[in-house]
Amino acid sequence: MLGNFLLGMVIPIILGAWILRRSFTIFILYYPLGVAIAACINNIGFNYFWNILPNTHNQSFAALPMDLGIYPIAGCLMMYAIIVKDAKPWVAILVSASSLTLLEWLAKMMGHVIYFNGWNILWTFLSYLLPFVLAYGYSKILRYTK
Repeated sequence: MLGNFLLGMVIPIILGAWILRRSFTIFILYYPLGVAIAACINNIGFNYFWNILPNTHNQSFAALPMDLGIYPIAGCLMMYAIIVKDAKPWVAILVSASSLTLLEWLAKMMGHVIYFNGWNILWTFLSYLLPFVLAYGYSKILRYTK
């Protein structure tokens, strides 16, 4: 659990805070969205498609550091790249989803993630792609409401 806490939450939040220190608005707008989407997807996934180590009675507890760390920070960094650095949105979305998929694939190869009920790395990529597309769509809605 200490590894989940350090690698999934502490390190991503420190790196994200350092990168986003001048873009606090991006953090405030997209971090809660990332936490909400990550928690929803992981709650469904733990019941039907995957487990992560350490095994706990409530698998969502093992993923809580990632739900509060790497997943929402990845979304914030993607939006930072799009809004501040003028990255092409679909490139930023694909790079973000691919990066998280690669990290999960490494965790799976090391035995920390277990798939079942037909789940595979392609479904994993799509489960990361959808939240990033939603975050980008959220940004478009925010622009129209100003």
